[in-house]
Amino acid sequence: MLDLHSHVLPGLDDGAADMAEAVAMCRLALDDGTKVLAATPHWYPSRQPPTAQDIALAVQGLRDELAAQGLPLDLVAGAEVALDPDLPRLARAGVLPTLGGGPYFLLECPPHTSPRLLPDLIYSLRLAGLRPILAHAERTWEGGRDWGWLSGLVDQGCLVQVTAMSFTDRLGSGAKKAAEALLTQGLVHLVASDAHSASWRPPGLSEASAMLERLAGPGAAEALLCLAPAAVLAGEEPPPVPLPTRRRMFFWRK
Repeated sequence: MLDLHSHVLPGLDDGAADMAEAVAMCRLALDDGTKVLAATPHWYPSRQPPTAQDIALAVQGLRDELAAQGLPLDLVAGAEVALDPDLPRLARAGVLPTLGGGPYFLLECPPHTSPRLLPDLIYSLRLAGLRPILAHAERTWEGGRDWGWLSGLVDQGCLVQVTAMSFTDRLGSGAKKAAEALLTQGLVHLVASDAHSASWRPPGLSEASAMLERLAGPGAAEALLCLAPAAVLAGEEPPPVPLPTRRRMFFWRK
Protein backbone atom coordinates (compact mmCIF):
# COMPACT_ATOMS: atom_id res chain seq x y z
CA MET A 1 0.00 0.00 0.00
CA LEU A 2 1.02 3.62 -0.58
CA ASP A 3 0.07 6.33 1.91
CA LEU A 4 0.27 9.83 0.42
CA HIS A 5 -0.65 11.90 3.48
CA SER A 6 1.26 11.90 6.76
CA HIS A 7 2.86 14.28 9.20
CA VAL A 8 5.86 12.13 9.99
CA LEU A 9 8.74 14.60 9.69
CA PRO A 10 9.93 15.54 13.19
CA GLY A 11 9.59 19.14 14.29
CA LEU A 12 8.11 20.65 11.13
CA ASP A 13 4.47 20.86 12.22
CA ASP A 14 1.97 19.28 14.63
CA GLY A 15 3.03 15.77 13.64
CA ALA A 16 5.98 13.76 14.97
CA ALA A 17 7.58 15.62 17.86
CA ASP A 18 11.03 14.09 17.45
CA MET A 19 12.98 11.48 15.51
CA ALA A 20 12.03 8.70 17.91
CA GLU A 21 8.33 9.26 17.29
CA ALA A 22 8.89 9.62 13.55
CA VAL A 23 10.61 6.23 13.48
CA ALA A 24 7.84 4.71 15.60
CA MET A 25 5.26 5.99 13.11
CA CYS A 26 7.22 4.54 10.20
CA ARG A 27 7.51 1.20 11.96
CA LEU A 28 3.74 1.13 12.49
CA ALA A 29 3.15 1.93 8.82
CA LEU A 30 5.49 -0.86 7.71
CA ASP A 31 3.96 -3.39 10.08
CA ASP A 32 0.53 -2.51 8.69
CA GLY A 33 1.60 -3.16 5.10
CA THR A 34 2.50 0.33 3.84
CA LYS A 35 5.54 0.33 1.56
CA VAL A 36 5.58 4.00 0.49
CA LEU A 37 4.84 6.92 2.80
CA ALA A 38 4.60 10.54 1.70
CA ALA A 39 5.82 13.05 4.27
CA THR A 40 3.43 15.98 3.89
CA PRO A 41 3.97 18.65 6.57
CA HIS A 42 1.51 21.53 6.80
CA TRP A 43 2.48 24.35 4.44
CA TYR A 44 0.90 27.74 5.11
CA PRO A 45 1.84 30.31 2.45
CA SER A 46 1.34 33.26 4.80
CA ARG A 47 3.42 31.84 7.69
CA GLN A 48 6.92 31.44 6.28
CA PRO A 49 6.47 27.80 5.33
CA PRO A 50 9.40 25.38 5.06
CA THR A 51 11.18 25.51 1.76
CA ALA A 52 11.44 22.54 -0.56
CA GLN A 53 15.03 22.20 0.63
CA ASP A 54 13.91 22.17 4.29
CA ILE A 55 11.48 19.35 3.53
CA ALA A 56 14.01 17.44 1.44
CA LEU A 57 16.62 17.64 4.21
CA ALA A 58 14.09 16.43 6.81
CA VAL A 59 13.06 13.55 4.55
CA GLN A 60 16.68 12.54 3.99
CA GLY A 61 17.39 12.68 7.71
CA LEU A 62 14.49 10.33 8.41
CA ARG A 63 15.51 8.07 5.53
CA ASP A 64 19.00 7.77 7.01
CA GLU A 65 17.57 6.86 10.41
CA LEU A 66 15.23 4.27 8.91
CA ALA A 67 18.13 2.71 7.00
CA ALA A 68 20.21 2.59 10.17
CA GLN A 69 17.42 0.69 11.90
CA GLY A 70 16.77 -1.64 8.98
CA LEU A 71 13.29 -0.33 8.19
CA PRO A 72 12.65 -0.57 4.40
CA LEU A 73 10.01 2.15 4.12
CA ASP A 74 10.21 4.35 1.02
CA LEU A 75 9.71 8.01 1.95
CA VAL A 76 8.46 10.59 -0.56
CA ALA A 77 8.57 14.35 -0.05
CA GLY A 78 5.47 16.51 -0.28
CA ALA A 79 3.36 18.91 1.77
CA GLU A 80 -0.23 19.67 2.75
CA VAL A 81 -0.71 23.12 1.25
CA ALA A 82 -3.26 25.39 2.90
CA LEU A 83 -5.87 27.20 0.81
CA ASP A 84 -4.67 30.70 -0.02
CA PRO A 85 -5.52 33.18 -2.79
CA ASP A 86 -1.81 33.45 -3.58
CA LEU A 87 -1.49 29.79 -4.57
CA PRO A 88 -1.71 30.36 -8.35
CA ARG A 89 1.17 32.84 -8.24
CA LEU A 90 3.23 30.50 -6.08
CA ALA A 91 2.44 27.65 -8.47
CA ARG A 92 3.62 29.68 -11.45
CA ALA A 93 6.79 30.53 -9.52
CA GLY A 94 7.41 26.81 -8.97
CA VAL A 95 7.61 27.00 -5.18
CA LEU A 96 4.57 24.91 -4.19
CA PRO A 97 5.80 21.58 -2.81
CA THR A 98 4.24 18.70 -4.73
CA LEU A 99 4.08 14.96 -4.15
CA GLY A 100 7.40 13.53 -5.27
CA GLY A 101 8.06 16.61 -7.39
CA GLY A 102 5.26 15.75 -9.82
CA PRO A 103 2.13 17.68 -10.83
CA TYR A 104 -0.06 16.62 -7.90
CA PHE A 105 -0.20 18.28 -4.47
CA LEU A 106 -2.37 18.05 -1.38
CA LEU A 107 -4.65 21.05 -0.89
CA GLU A 108 -6.10 21.59 2.59
CA CYS A 109 -9.21 23.74 2.92
CA PRO A 110 -10.45 25.13 6.25
CA PRO A 111 -13.56 23.40 7.62
CA HIS A 112 -16.75 24.38 5.80
CA THR A 113 -14.90 26.27 3.05
CA SER A 114 -17.43 27.67 0.60
CA PRO A 115 -17.40 25.61 -2.61
CA ARG A 116 -17.79 28.88 -4.52
CA LEU A 117 -14.18 29.74 -3.71
CA LEU A 118 -12.71 26.71 -5.45
CA PRO A 119 -13.53 26.48 -9.19
CA ASP A 120 -11.56 29.58 -10.22
CA LEU A 121 -8.66 28.58 -7.99
CA ILE A 122 -8.57 25.05 -9.40
CA TYR A 123 -8.69 26.48 -12.92
CA SER A 124 -5.73 28.77 -12.24
CA LEU A 125 -3.73 25.96 -10.66
CA ARG A 126 -4.41 23.72 -13.65
CA LEU A 127 -3.18 26.47 -15.95
CA ALA A 128 0.01 26.51 -13.88
CA GLY A 129 0.43 22.78 -14.54
CA LEU A 130 -0.61 21.48 -11.12
CA ARG A 131 -3.42 19.15 -10.05
CA PRO A 132 -4.80 19.63 -6.52
CA ILE A 133 -5.85 16.72 -4.34
CA LEU A 134 -8.44 17.88 -1.80
CA ALA A 135 -7.17 16.55 1.53
CA HIS A 136 -9.60 14.85 3.94
CA ALA A 137 -12.64 16.17 2.05
CA GLU A 138 -15.02 14.21 4.27
CA ARG A 139 -13.87 16.15 7.34
CA THR A 140 -13.80 19.52 5.61
CA TRP A 141 -17.39 19.23 4.40
CA GLU A 142 -18.75 16.40 6.54
CA GLY A 143 -22.18 18.00 6.81
CA GLY A 144 -22.65 18.09 3.06
CA ARG A 145 -25.43 16.20 1.35
CA ASP A 146 -25.29 17.55 -2.16
CA TRP A 147 -21.86 16.77 -3.61
CA GLY A 148 -22.60 17.99 -7.11
CA TRP A 149 -20.20 20.90 -6.72
CA LEU A 150 -17.41 18.47 -5.82
CA SER A 151 -18.17 16.40 -8.89
CA GLY A 152 -17.68 19.61 -10.88
CA LEU A 153 -14.21 20.08 -9.38
CA VAL A 154 -13.36 16.49 -10.24
CA ASP A 155 -14.39 17.23 -13.81
CA GLN A 156 -11.84 20.08 -13.71
CA GLY A 157 -9.11 17.57 -12.86
CA CYS A 158 -9.17 17.79 -9.08
CA LEU A 159 -8.77 14.58 -7.04
CA VAL A 160 -10.31 13.77 -3.66
CA GLN A 161 -8.51 12.15 -0.72
CA VAL A 162 -10.38 10.64 2.24
CA THR A 163 -8.85 9.71 5.59
CA ALA A 164 -8.63 5.98 6.31
CA MET A 165 -9.89 6.34 9.88
CA SER A 166 -13.05 8.04 8.65
CA PHE A 167 -14.18 4.72 7.18
CA THR A 168 -13.60 2.97 10.50
CA ASP A 169 -15.66 5.46 12.55
CA ARG A 170 -12.64 6.63 14.55
CA LEU A 171 -13.05 10.26 13.51
CA GLY A 172 -16.73 10.57 14.33
CA SER A 173 -20.02 9.60 12.77
CA GLY A 174 -20.18 12.73 10.61
CA ALA A 175 -16.86 11.99 8.93
CA LYS A 176 -17.83 8.34 8.45
CA LYS A 177 -21.16 9.24 6.88
CA ALA A 178 -19.53 11.74 4.53
CA ALA A 179 -16.76 9.29 3.58
CA GLU A 180 -19.27 6.62 2.68
CA ALA A 181 -21.38 9.12 0.72
CA LEU A 182 -18.36 10.24 -1.28
CA LEU A 183 -17.42 6.64 -2.00
CA THR A 184 -20.96 5.81 -3.06
CA GLN A 185 -20.95 8.71 -5.51
CA GLY A 186 -17.59 7.83 -7.00
CA LEU A 187 -15.84 10.84 -5.52
CA VAL A 188 -12.97 9.14 -3.69
CA HIS A 189 -9.68 8.82 -5.57
CA LEU A 190 -7.23 8.22 -2.71
CA VAL A 191 -7.43 6.94 0.86
CA ALA A 192 -4.55 7.95 3.17
CA SER A 193 -3.82 7.98 6.89
CA ASP A 194 -3.16 11.67 7.64
CA ALA A 195 -1.06 10.24 10.48
CA HIS A 196 0.08 12.70 13.12
CA SER A 197 1.60 10.50 15.83
CA ALA A 198 2.24 6.94 16.92
CA SER A 199 -0.75 6.95 19.27
CA TRP A 200 -3.31 9.74 18.81
CA ARG A 201 -3.66 9.37 15.02
CA PRO A 202 -1.28 6.61 13.94
CA PRO A 203 -0.50 5.50 10.40
CA GLY A 204 -2.23 2.45 9.04
CA LEU A 205 -4.47 1.59 6.11
CA SER A 206 -5.29 -2.10 6.47
CA GLU A 207 -8.40 -1.63 8.60
CA ALA A 208 -9.81 0.82 6.06
CA SER A 209 -8.83 -1.61 3.31
CA ALA A 210 -11.20 -4.21 4.70
CA MET A 211 -13.97 -1.63 4.97
CA LEU A 212 -13.47 -0.50 1.37
CA GLU A 213 -13.80 -4.07 0.17
CA ARG A 214 -17.05 -4.47 2.09
CA LEU A 215 -18.48 -1.17 0.89
CA ALA A 216 -17.37 -1.19 -2.73
CA GLY A 217 -16.50 -4.79 -3.47
CA PRO A 218 -13.36 -6.64 -4.62
CA GLY A 219 -10.74 -4.36 -6.12
CA ALA A 220 -11.73 -1.19 -4.29
CA ALA A 221 -8.88 -1.33 -1.79
CA GLU A 222 -6.28 -2.01 -4.47
CA ALA A 223 -7.57 0.88 -6.57
CA LEU A 224 -7.62 3.43 -3.75
CA LEU A 225 -4.61 2.31 -1.70
CA CYS A 226 -2.23 1.04 -4.38
CA LEU A 227 -3.02 1.84 -8.00
CA ALA A 228 -4.21 5.44 -7.61
CA PRO A 229 -1.40 6.64 -5.32
CA ALA A 230 1.16 4.94 -7.55
CA ALA A 231 -0.29 6.78 -10.56
CA VAL A 232 -0.16 10.08 -8.67
CA LEU A 233 3.51 9.64 -7.82
CA ALA A 234 4.20 8.77 -11.45
CA GLY A 235 2.40 11.92 -12.58
CA GLU A 236 -0.21 9.87 -14.40
CA GLU A 237 -4.00 9.75 -14.51
CA PRO A 238 -5.31 7.53 -11.70
CA PRO A 239 -7.50 4.55 -12.55
CA PRO A 240 -11.30 4.89 -12.63
CA VAL A 241 -12.92 5.44 -9.26
CA PRO A 242 -14.69 2.46 -7.67
CA LEU A 243 -18.44 3.07 -7.51
CA PRO A 244 -20.61 0.69 -5.46
CA THR A 245 -24.30 0.17 -6.13
CA ARG A 246 -26.97 -0.09 -3.47
CA ARG A 247 -26.38 -3.82 -3.55
CA ARG A 248 -22.66 -3.15 -2.91
CA MET A 249 -21.63 -4.65 -6.19
CA PHE A 250 -18.46 -3.25 -7.76
CA PHE A 251 -18.48 -1.04 -10.83
CA TRP A 252 -16.15 1.54 -12.34
CA ARG A 253 -17.08 5.17 -12.74
CA LYS A 254 -16.34 6.33 -16.26
